[in-house]
Amino acid sequence: MSIDEPITLEPYNPLWPVYYEAEAPLILQALGPLVKAIEPFGSTAIPGMLAKPIIDILVGVKILKLSPIQLQALAKIGYEYLGEAGIPGRLYLRKRNFKNFNLAIVEYQGTLWHNNLKIRDYLRHHPTAAKRYANYKQMLIKKGFNRLLTYSAQKQSFLNAILAKAVKV
Repeated sequence: MSIDEPITLEPYNPLWPVYYEAEAPLILQALGPLVKAIEPFGSTAIPGMLAKPIIDILVGVKILKLSPIQLQALAKIGYEYLGEAGIPGRLYLRKRNFKNFNLAIVEYQGTLWHNNLKIRDYLRHHPTAAKRYANYKQMLIKKGFNRLLTYSAQKQSFLNAILAKAVKV
């Protein structure tokens, strides 16, 4: 149950939003009234963006705590629970099969909720910044950062710079 895994990047797939739309109701059913909102985020939620072929789903909840029943319901639909996985204030789950998903469960309207959506929306509306980000991700892979933890760590300063611009918009 290691969070670290090999990663690859792929050109944008127009089916990624379709996969999100099919998966979101399953997550909502598993978590029930705990969920305040659910959104696609990350690179697969940015049209045209080079991305890991893993659909990132942001789930905003009233209280950041999952019951054993909710964890079991998520496990029944294929999700592996990995706790905070290095990011305080976020519960992380993943599903790996024909279609791959990551769930980031955070406090609705909290800092992580807002920051993730600000980055997504900024990149959706600023194609030049999105292209620079895609090029940066490609460069990281070419340099051998092809495992999740090192790849994510290497991207962090770039994402922080995008967030700084996004909060000013």
